[in-house]
Amino acid sequence: MVREFAGKMERAISGAENIVIVGHFNPDGDSVGSVTGMYYYLKELGKKAVVVLPSSYPEYLSFLDKDRDYLLFTKNPEKVAQAIGESDLIIGLDFNNLGRTEGVKNLFAASSAQKILIDHHPNPERSSFDLICSTVDTSSTCELLFYVLMETALVDNDIEKMPYRSAEGLATGMLTDTNNFKNSSIASTYNMASLLLKRGVSLDDLGKRVFGSYSESRMRLMGEMLRNQMVVLKDLNAAYMVLSKKIQEEYNYLQGDSEGFVNLPLLIEGVEVSALFTESDEFIRVSLRSQGGVSVNALSNRFFNGGGHERASGGRLFIPVDEVPAYFEKSLREFLDK
Repeated sequence: MVREFAGKMERAISGAENIVIVGHFNPDGDSVGSVTGMYYYLKELGKKAVVVLPSSYPEYLSFLDKDRDYLLFTKNPEKVAQAIGESDLIIGLDFNNLGRTEGVKNLFAASSAQKILIDHHPNPERSSFDLICSTVDTSSTCELLFYVLMETALVDNDIEKMPYRSAEGLATGMLTDTNNFKNSSIASTYNMASLLLKRGVSLDDLGKRVFGSYSESRMRLMGEMLRNQMVVLKDLNAAYMVLSKKIQEEYNYLQGDSEGFVNLPLLIEGVEVSALFTESDEFIRVSLRSQGGVSVNALSNRFFNGGGHERASGGRLFIPVDEVPAYFEKSLREFLDK
């Protein structure tokens, strides 16, 4: 599948003059890492490419955009509209439907450019793309894209030929989506890691950048969430935390500060489902994780207006923040009973 797709992708890229690479709203490491991997691959080919992200990325990922080239729709909607309007090829990465691009959605849908999707989430929106490479049998979109690029004529299955900045970006997404090899890793993930090390990418240094460069306020916020906000529902083998706007203000919250918080309750013996609810002005962001037999993808789809992977999903709630605990417990109990 990957080899055939790579050939088709190369032909599309060869015939394109203006290429736009699009990630998803609230971009995480896999999103920023995959657009970075594709961007520097295209630059190595001598192609004109623009990266578009629907919203800003967490500060700890800023090293991937060290030249500040990436266009953020929330800050430069006119430039994003111009870039997409002038494009003849759009490459979507790490999202399975246009809704995940938020404000970019209508621009994306209205464009007459050829559209490519590379993603590892279930049920891709096939009608919105001309060419798709999608599988859930991989740790991350970055891993999938890594093996696609390895099959291209530029790299030709020789890791030394992969642009270093591409390799660095793809390594970042692989590390973040596996939580530093703690989940979702498969044999091909470790093979990818071995090849990246051969290319000169230091996974240790990247791990420190991504997982070990937190601010004091972020660490104190984590302590607050674990000590005072975490609720364990022993009869449901579940736990949840609510990050209200009040707490965000108290701890000078910045986007990305709560990254990984939802995984922490899963370290408690007996906890199989964990939820983090983050209040914003428009909605409450839902993050769900599980281990064992519970599909949080199905849970999110049914009760939280979202979806994702079987063990890692997200969604949104449009209720007052003080109603979240009762709603979560009621929803989870109903889901598990059935």
